Amino acid sequence: MSARVLLASGILVLLGVALSDATVAQVPDPPSADQLAIQWGVETNLVDDGARFRSRLTLSNEGATALPASGWSLYFNFLRQIDPESVSAPVEITRVNGDFYKLEPGDDFASVAPGEQFEVTFETPGAAIKPIDAPAGFYVVFAGPDGEPGPPAPVTDVAVEPFTRPEQTTRAPNDVWPVPTPATRYEDNASLTTRPPDSVGRIVPTPDSTHRRPGSVSLGADATIRYEEGLAPEARQLAEGLAPVLGRRPETTTDAPTAAITLRRADVAPPAADSVQTEAYRLTIDPKSGIEIVGTTDTGVFNGVQSLEAWLPVRAHQAPSPPVAVPAARIVDGPRFGYRGLHLDVSRNFQSVAAVKRLLDVMAFYKLNTFHFHLTDDEGWRLAVDGLPELTEVGGRRGHTLDERDHLVPSYGSGPDPRPAASPGSGWYSRADYLEILRYATARHITVMPEIDVPGHARAAIQAMKTRSRRLRADGDTAAARRYRLHDPDDASDYESVQGWDDNVINVCQPSTYRVLATVVDELRSLHDAAGAPLPSVHVGGDEVPAGAWAKSPVCDDYIARTPDVDRVDDLFGHFLARFQDTLAARGLTMAGWEEVGLQEADHQAATTTPNRTLVGEDVRPYVWSNIWGGGTEDRAYRLANAGYDVVMSQATNFYFDMAYSKHPQEDGYYWASFVDTQDPFAFVPFDLYKSADRTAMGHPIDPDTAFADRVRLADSARAHILGLQGQLWGETLRSTDRMEYMAVPRLLSLAERAWAPQPGWASLDDTESLRHRRGTAWSAFAHRLGQRELPRLSARHPDWSYRLPPPGGKVESDTLRANVSLPGLPVRYTTDGTTPTAASPRYTGPVSIPEGATVRLRTFDTLGRGGRTVTVSASP
Repeated sequence: MSARVLLASGILVLLGVALSDATVAQVPDPPSADQLAIQWGVETNLVDDGARFRSRLTLSNEGATALPASGWSLYFNFLRQIDPESVSAPVEITRVNGDFYKLEPGDDFASVAPGEQFEVTFETPGAAIKPIDAPAGFYVVFAGPDGEPGPPAPVTDVAVEPFTRPEQTTRAPNDVWPVPTPATRYEDNASLTTRPPDSVGRIVPTPDSTHRRPGSVSLGADATIRYEEGLAPEARQLAEGLAPVLGRRPETTTDAPTAAITLRRADVAPPAADSVQTEAYRLTIDPKSGIEIVGTTDTGVFNGVQSLEAWLPVRAHQAPSPPVAVPAARIVDGPRFGYRGLHLDVSRNFQSVAAVKRLLDVMAFYKLNTFHFHLTDDEGWRLAVDGLPELTEVGGRRGHTLDERDHLVPSYGSGPDPRPAASPGSGWYSRADYLEILRYATARHITVMPEIDVPGHARAAIQAMKTRSRRLRADGDTAAARRYRLHDPDDASDYESVQGWDDNVINVCQPSTYRVLATVVDELRSLHDAAGAPLPSVHVGGDEVPAGAWAKSPVCDDYIARTPDVDRVDDLFGHFLARFQDTLAARGLTMAGWEEVGLQEADHQAATTTPNRTLVGEDVRPYVWSNIWGGGTEDRAYRLANAGYDVVMSQATNFYFDMAYSKHPQEDGYYWASFVDTQDPFAFVPFDLYKSADRTAMGHPIDPDTAFADRVRLADSARAHILGLQGQLWGETLRSTDRMEYMAVPRLLSLAERAWAPQPGWASLDDTESLRHRRGTAWSAFAHRLGQRELPRLSARHPDWSYRLPPPGGKVESDTLRANVSLPGLPVRYTTDGTTPTAASPRYTGPVSIPEGATVRLRTFDTLGRGGRTVTVSASP
């Protein structure tokens, strides 16, 4: 070839490259994430006769360039399992794992021009009736010029269509639970007849015995607190509680000759025979001798301190003006149950130290004494463990990742940014943080029970230890890489957890697993000892282990073959619990767990009700939660107690505070067990829980006399095995401190009442109609106490607490507005011009004449001017 030809060829090649580069350069950039908008809505819940629902996702391009036909992925979280065969548009929706999905354009997908949009519908088992059910945490990843994925970018313009049509708010053809309206709320509240403040009680939980006496004690700014040696913490708590009321912190002393308030120990015997004497107290307010709190123990004195602060006039907390006239009385009191707990899940969504301490303050005031701290789960490990930093470095963070080597995938809409400051999906407690929480709780006589959830619900720990193993193996330390491994690399087991994870069960057949658990337990023991905090038990979870776990694990096959008391895979769950229980017992600890730890089989889907008698008497404490009315497991607590287990009643229908307060779409929360309003914990009957059932999960009336005729009853001899009650704050929807507080209170107060107060007279009635009537009367008094005293006091003591303000009931008839609220005493304000009521709007105090055609809106407020959800009242025809 001549030099001229070579030169010409070279020029053509260079020209082609230049033209190619120019062509590439002319391809416009795709729209940015903030130029995309997403809208989601439910079309109908009644697909396949209510077995599935169909929803629609619309992606709009609001940018100046086209969304290309390929080269991008949209990630999001969705708690429902999308059927890929039902996807309508030419896109592919793939479940990565758990609730984490990826949407990508398919082969036939056409680019979306500026100003245009595309829609995709898909079907999912179950139902979605609230915005909280919507997909969340959307972010987009575009491919770069080299074809490699670029950085993730959140899509922030996301809207959920309102749920207004019956097919959107009806879960299935047999769902008869109504969506509340102002009119139905008005009728529901009509039985709450007005009661004067002095007739509804002054203390929650209700004391065992209260006797009012003539006169009062004047408590002034110069008040002194005298305390018996050893009661300095209780004196300090009282002084701090009285300081805002009296304008100064009272002096505390052990040797003052006289004092306005005296704290001491002595035996106290409450009138109720079944009261727990170790927490009993006597509060005497005498115009001649002053105020005295006597407790059987330090805890009893502390309980008396809370009652004294509650006994003060609410006005003294709201507008301090000492001296305060404290009405004379003699109160003798002790709790019905020794265990009164609240569970908080910080794994799904992290809560700060400050948020936890705020919750502990309210728990202590209402005499709850156990804080069940759910620190680990599939979606997060929240406690730093010395020597195993990966547990929090990897397991404590969620964000965009293709391999989870550095952190977990997003869950519950936590988004792509793994930094703790970016979302509640990331975060953990350092050693100092945990010690601070322990000391704060201990000072308030609250025992912290940590939960390390195993063998299921353990994905965060598994992924963290995988990263540790990889790092050590890369460093050439193969032995160390295996030392703390929680999985079997060759395990081919096929399973899926309730939350959709296919790799969330630790391998219980290898020594390294027990080494990790022992390390964690030793760290907990060390932390509690350093804080001077009790650690009587560790909660091990034990719930929802999916069928199929360990079935194809070579490590487990070998273990079964050489372990005498293990004959099959189904034996491994009980065997694991026994081994872990040995680990705890060797450290002086009791094993607690969800109800599955006391049942014969681990597969919760089998609706097993048979107790596992091999662990009876082995310091294993089940927390019983599964009791959906009509589901067949309502009697699990009684079966376990009758078998000899010490049981904590944690029933989902009454004590799951992640359940929505009502069916209204704007009332966030889950509803698989029921809708749980403030009255439901109050209505619970611990020794005959069937009396608590009014409606099924689908809203059908229940006749307890016939519906539970074949269920096991609690034996009289087994009543001592019912240790107490616990409320559960599961964290899937608790994406902020405000949301946590909203879901906790006022239900927490009803829980405290039922766990502490003596059994009410109505609970002993056998006639269902009479019981419900008497219960309604009792609830009316309690509801007035919450609205007139408790919530106004809570606002005064904790001004920024975001407790729920129930939406008002209301109706307009004959041009007259009538309104009420489910917690009478809370202010209801209204407007007639269609605007949102404010704290300056007129307060409803009685029937109001309304101009014809006016748009009436109502809103409940607290005493500081914070408003709840606004409702619009339509005129009755």
